[in-house]
Amino acid sequence: MNKLFLCLILSLLLHTFSAAQASAETNRSNRPLAAQAGWELSLGLNLAYSDGQSQLNTDDANAITDDLHNNGQAINNTLLFPSARLLYTFKGLQTQVFIADSREQVSTAELQYELGFTHLLDNRSKLTVAYFPQLPLFNDTWEDPYLTGIARTKTDENTQGGRLSWERIGGGPITLKYAFALTEVDNEQSGQSAGLGDAQLKQLQRDSVHQRIAVETRFSVASGIFVKPALQYTKRSADGKAHSFDQYGLQLAIQAFRGRHTLITTLSGSSKKFAALNPLFGKKQDSVTVSLFSVYSYDQAFNWLPLSFNILAGYNNEDSSIDFYDKNGVFIATGLTYKF
Repeated sequence: MNKLFLCLILSLLLHTFSAAQASAETNRSNRPLAAQAGWELSLGLNLAYSDGQSQLNTDDANAITDDLHNNGQAINNTLLFPSARLLYTFKGLQTQVFIADSREQVSTAELQYELGFTHLLDNRSKLTVAYFPQLPLFNDTWEDPYLTGIARTKTDENTQGGRLSWERIGGGPITLKYAFALTEVDNEQSGQSAGLGDAQLKQLQRDSVHQRIAVETRFSVASGIFVKPALQYTKRSADGKAHSFDQYGLQLAIQAFRGRHTLITTLSGSSKKFAALNPLFGKKQDSVTVSLFSVYSYDQAFNWLPLSFNILAGYNNEDSSIDFYDKNGVFIATGLTYKF
């Protein structure tokens, strides 16, 4: 699968699901988690288009790279894809369990579904705990990304992890989040085509632990308009020090609600500082990333109460000190979501 494409799809789908929830949150800070106990299922069908470049994109058209001084082929895709979210609210309306796509893309693997629960505490703060398992056959990478002149071979990239979120701590405006992910590459051959020694090959090992902590808040700036700033710190501890990094990020979301309309736009920026030189390039893979995502949702489409219409768009660019690791992509999608 095209990993850059999946990354953009899932990041934006998370915002779509968040849009409906955030709309409810504008007036329910003192209300239960749902209107009634029982099951709730949301199903969506979306048509998407993406265009981007990344050497780590495992699309067949990107299998061959002539040298290590470019960021891969420009790949575009059009895809019709479903989305789903299932939750159950217990009596008392203070506890929910759910199965849905993960809200924390903390690792390099992008397709993550999670099982979790949310509990509304007496002080109206909210605690969420979730686990996402390995999804075989959905996330892959190149066995040796640095192989040139002939087609690179894919291998599975297995990831599992979890997250913890404590929203509106003590009934106040602050939210804390923590997430972790364990990633293993099935057939790790990074750098073997370059004739590196054992010590240098060790520096390129990609098995790793990702951890992320974030603090965010949300406040009103006008009727129906909210600003949601967040600070993030991510640490990757990889077997190969050339892939270990500290990442510092800033995110700013603007949420607007008026009647049936919801518009959420999120601007993000981050900086990665790597722990060691990459032996293939003789320097560190430090990088700066900027992204912009926007989601528009229209409830009760065609005057059907449980149906919503969505438009999603996004842009992502990572500028690395090593050209091989530069990434960029644009994405647009539209679809319908039906809630049972």
